[in-house]
Amino acid sequence: HWLRPMWLWALLAVPLMAWVWQRRTRHMDPWRKVCDPALLAHLSQGGGAAMRTRLASGISLLALSLMILALAGPAFRQIPSPVVRLQSPLIVAVDLSSAVRATDVKPDRMARVRFKLADLLQGRHEGQTALIAYAGDAFTVAPLTDDAAALKDLAASLSPDVMPVPGERPERAIALAEQLLRDGGHSDGDVLLITSDTNSAAIEAAGKSRVAGLRVSVLGVGTEQGAPIPRPGGGFVTDSAGNMVLPRLNTAGLRALATAGGGRYASFSVGDADLKALGVLQARQDVEERESTADSNLAWQDEGPWLLLILLPLAALAFRKGWLACLALVLVLPPPSAQAIEWQDLWQRPDQRAYEALQHGQIEAARSLARDPAIAGTAAYRASDFDSAIASFKADAGANAHYNLGNALAKAGRYQEAIAAYDQALAQQPDMADAKANRKAVEDWLRQQEQNQQGQDGQQNQQGQDSKQNQQGQDGQQNQQGQNGQQNQQGQEGQQNQQGQDGQQNQQGQDGQQNQQGQEGQQNPASQQDPAREAPKQGGPKGAGDDGSVSEPEAESDPEAREQAADRYAQQVQQAIDQGEGSEPKPVAGQTLSAEEAEQQQAMQHLLQRVPDDPGGLLRRKFQLEFQRRQQQGEQR
Repeated sequence: HWLRPMWLWALLAVPLMAWVWQRRTRHMDPWRKVCDPALLAHLSQGGGAAMRTRLASGISLLALSLMILALAGPAFRQIPSPVVRLQSPLIVAVDLSSAVRATDVKPDRMARVRFKLADLLQGRHEGQTALIAYAGDAFTVAPLTDDAAALKDLAASLSPDVMPVPGERPERAIALAEQLLRDGGHSDGDVLLITSDTNSAAIEAAGKSRVAGLRVSVLGVGTEQGAPIPRPGGGFVTDSAGNMVLPRLNTAGLRALATAGGGRYASFSVGDADLKALGVLQARQDVEERESTADSNLAWQDEGPWLLLILLPLAALAFRKGWLACLALVLVLPPPSAQAIEWQDLWQRPDQRAYEALQHGQIEAARSLARDPAIAGTAAYRASDFDSAIASFKADAGANAHYNLGNALAKAGRYQEAIAAYDQALAQQPDMADAKANRKAVEDWLRQQEQNQQGQDGQQNQQGQDSKQNQQGQDGQQNQQGQNGQQNQQGQEGQQNQQGQDGQQNQQGQDGQQNQQGQEGQQNPASQQDPAREAPKQGGPKGAGDDGSVSEPEAESDPEAREQAADRYAQQVQQAIDQGEGSEPKPVAGQTLSAEEAEQQQAMQHLLQRVPDDPGGLLRRKFQLEFQRRQQQGEQR
């Protein structure tokens, strides 16, 4: 097949040019004027030159022929050429009345509707989709779009709480679907109602929509037995007479609605059998046939450019002397030596490959490939090789490098050097919030360590007195129980009679004062250890007492409990720096956490990031504003 066959007429000029070339060559020989042409071939010398001339002429004519054939557009195969993009709009209208809270299907109808919407959006590979929510009125969640991911996020936020007006008006959802269809420039489409009940107005609206080219299908959710509607504060929804409301699946009414709208009806089922029965996963049959006719127009693939690849070397050879010798030389010379390289080296530098390996958690591979100090330091940091990380970060002079250096030094237990590194980072970038927070956390840690050490020294100085006072308190308690006449040496019998061992605190106030001194500046005294593997925490570390660690008397008397409390505190500080490091290549992620560390991190996240989770808040506000606008404009649909 030829795409431009008129160019083939130019091939008639090729033999004509060959004949003209031959006659011109003959007349250019002066011996032909004085010698018999029959004898000239035997008398003349230099046949090699004539051979080269004829060969050059032949190559030129071949190149001319190939050029003409390429211009004619030779084609040997056909490829599909889509002309019209398949639209097949589908508008999904979801019932968000209070009936969707019923629990006749587990866990409840609303959860099942969300799951079904996710299946629909995942299984629908072509065509545009819109989403409508309705209760006492209908509102647009998303217009017709091809972005299934955005629709999934919006569908996950649907609940009856986002609706500004209660009720159940499916006819308004059908009317809004017609409007969305017209706004999208479509003459026909599909509507899928996901509900459990209908009314006569909806059936009438479905019949009108069918005439307008909108096919209405229904997916019924729930059971015919129904179930009570739980209230958010407890109890169940009742009607005006005090009777419990039991929303049931109105199968007959929904079938009538689908019949009036020219669509299909199906009940909820596990999997996508119901969606396939409704035909919403594929395009409409009439639209699909019309579009497939357009798609079946196969276009010829132009192969002319491939002929140009042959033409280029021939054209070059035609204008170069000694081209045959050059060609022979190329064929005889040995090929150049090749070095073995990896395929990835052709497209990525080692640092790029190291960064990619780092993102996928391949720490050792990243360390072997990294050439950039920042990436090498990050890989070493995540591998807990803090000395190597420190050496790598010191090779860079940027603000991030100094920040990462401070983190690595803090991990290595070199806190004063870490503070100096944070200072250098802040000197270059004063608004680096992470560096400020981590520097403050390190200072707080050192200050708390110092106060803790002072408290421990005070506690040790009073340990002997505490033991004597405890013994005296016990003796006083025994005297109270068995020898009421005996008096305590330090005059604390009255309080000992009432409090037993608490008499030791009333005998000498010095002990309580010193114990209080040990508590100042710390929430978990005597519970810290040398934090060689710890790092600063944004906002300062929380006290171990916040998460239920042992109290002071237990920490003083039980070394094991004191050690456990120190571990918990260290974990909190470790988690804080992980949260505080947000810019690349700040090395905080990718480390495997134990079960206890994961639990501690989850608890800390809960405390530090206690943000109200209201995914439907935006939709609620949007629907409320739209409802107010309709009321102000007096819209009655």
